[in-house]
Formats: sequence, structure tokens, C-alpha cells
Amino acid sequence: MAKRIGMLSACAHRLYQYRPELFDALREAGYDVTVFGPEPQELGDKGLAGRGIRYVSLPLERRRADPFAERKAGALIVDTVKQENIGLLYSYGIRFAPLTANAAKRAGIPCMNVINGAGSLFITRGAVGKAKRALILPYIRACIGYSSHIVFQNPDDRAMFASLRLGRKESYMSVRGSGVNTGRFPVYPLPEGRVFGYVSRMNPEKGIDELLRAFETVLESYPDARLRLAGPQDGIEGTGTETRLERLCSGGSVEYLGEIDDVPGFLRTLRYFVFPSYREGTPRATLEAMSCGRPVITTDAPGCKETVTDGYNGLLVPVRDADALAKAMLRFCADDALTADMGANARKTAETVFDVFEVNRTLIAAVEELY
Repeated sequence: MAKRIGMLSACAHRLYQYRPELFDALREAGYDVTVFGPEPQELGDKGLAGRGIRYVSLPLERRRADPFAERKAGALIVDTVKQENIGLLYSYGIRFAPLTANAAKRAGIPCMNVINGAGSLFITRGAVGKAKRALILPYIRACIGYSSHIVFQNPDDRAMFASLRLGRKESYMSVRGSGVNTGRFPVYPLPEGRVFGYVSRMNPEKGIDELLRAFETVLESYPDARLRLAGPQDGIEGTGTETRLERLCSGGSVEYLGEIDDVPGFLRTLRYFVFPSYREGTPRATLEAMSCGRPVITTDAPGCKETVTDGYNGLLVPVRDADALAKAMLRFCADDALTADMGANARKTAETVFDVFEVNRTLIAAVEELY
């Protein structure tokens, strides 16, 4: 009889698409997986059921925390754990770490929390950010102390958790992000033309507004430049950023594709990859672009700066700085040799530093230890 673990994620319907190697490794090790998430049942089933993965929809919103909904979701998780004889709970993101730990404690089983980015809780500035942290951090601290393993994808998040006394230090462990399968994301020849690209959620904290403003500056010197964007809208709706996006798309210099299935095919069309996020765990999108031999422009921010050695496989710019981002983009436009060299070095980095199978060996070993 297969062993079973429960996995929580905010993007449940894409979980197998994002991490097929991890699911395959778990299955080879004798584990079946039940995925819990805030998405509707039909959407979760669409992405997972064909892979033999059961999905359970939780009565939650992905971003907004509701204590009553959290309690109801926790009870549903505990009931499912008992019904399916789940022996371990495993979560992605700080949003679900407390819920996972609470449910695991109530069910009497161990849990692992992968911190793949600190999220808006630590990005939001000013009085609002301080108030959110003052309210939420004590709750996280009270819950996550139960976690058997807290898995970090960059040293900044690990140091921050330690300084805030979140979880037990002896439970901390580190991996190189989610890793990348260089076979699934092969090297493609660099296309002709100055084509920049981005793929991820269209979220303000990903630096979308800065990217669009920087690209407007690029167009002043290189009107033939193009920007291709892919990913679901997630927080820019009804904002000036959306208005700017619509204007640039109508002018023909920007193409917005929405959510896509064929990421390697999308990356194949790009000459440069841009990811100006404010903070990440280790951005999977950047690793995939690097694996395809694309030079990367990203921010000198936690998680992002772990992927790029400035001047070797890409360029680092300050967070929230559209002018610096534009200068980096213009530098690539003006130097084809630099683009080719950094693209080749990006592939080397993906191969030698961010191998998905090495990451998964570490994660599976931790699962085996706890189950």
C-alpha cells in the first residue's frame, strides 16, 4: 500500500506543471500525494486529476486570511488526513505554513514547510506593513514552532526567520530553490531582434510597473524592441499599471499572452529575460530562462540575487528602480556579444548550481526521515 502525504499550495492546479520531477520522485519512493488548495475543485482537478493526484478544495482565499475560514479549512484537512491515512503534511509558502502546522499538530503527524518567498507580509512598506507584521507574526511564531522541517530557498529568508524567532533553528534546512530540469528546458538559439520577456504572475510585487516603464525608455532608443509577457493577472487589475500595459499592447510593442502552458516554447522566442521582483524564495522562472540560455536581468533582492552573478550570467539592478532597469536592458540591446556570452554562462549556472534532481534528493530524504 502506497504511503500518502498531503501538500498545500496557493497555485494547486499548476503544481504538477511546476514540479513534475518532485511528484515523480515521490511516486518512485512509494508516496501518493493529496493536494490541498484555495482554488475551486474543478480547476484543481483539471490540473491534477489526470496525473493521478487527488485535489481537495479548501474554503480559503489565496491572499486574504479569515480566521473562521482558516479554522474550517484546518478541520477539513484533519478529516482528510484521517480518512486517507496521510502521514505527513507539506506546504509551500508562508501563507499556508501556520495552517499546515496547526492541522498536522491536531492530526498528530509531522509537517514540512517550504518557504519559497516571504511574500507581501515582508514586502509591504510603511504603517500598513508594520501593522500587518505586528498582527500576523505572533500567529506564525505560535504555529510554526511545531514544524519538523522549515525549508529555505535563500539565506536571507533563513536569517530573517532566525532573527524573528520563527520556528526552531534546529528545524531549518536549505535547498537551491525548486531547481530546474535542464533536459525539459533545453538551450535554444538566441532569436534575431531585441525581444525581452517575462513569465510569472502579473503582480505589483514582481516589479511589473517598473518593467513597463523601463521598456518605454528602451523604445525611445530602440523602437523595434519588443516585450512579451505571460502569466495571470494578480493584483494589477484596475491600476495605472494595467492602463500602461493596455496602451503598450495596443501600440504593438508589447504582447501579453495571459496564463500559458508551454513555458519552454515561450522562452524560445526571447532574447533576454527580465524579472524585477521585490523579493523571492528562488524564482523558478529565472532558472528556467537560464536553462534555456537566456541572459537575465533581475533585482539585487533576496532570492533573485542568488540566481545571477552580476556581469557573468546577467545583470543585477536595485529593487523598484525603473531607470536602472532600463539602463540594463539598453546595455543588452547595444551588445550582442555580451548577450551571447551571458546566455551561455546562464546555462552553465543552471547545470552546475540549480539541478532539480539534486534539490529533490534533499527534499525526499527529509520526507523519508519524517514519515
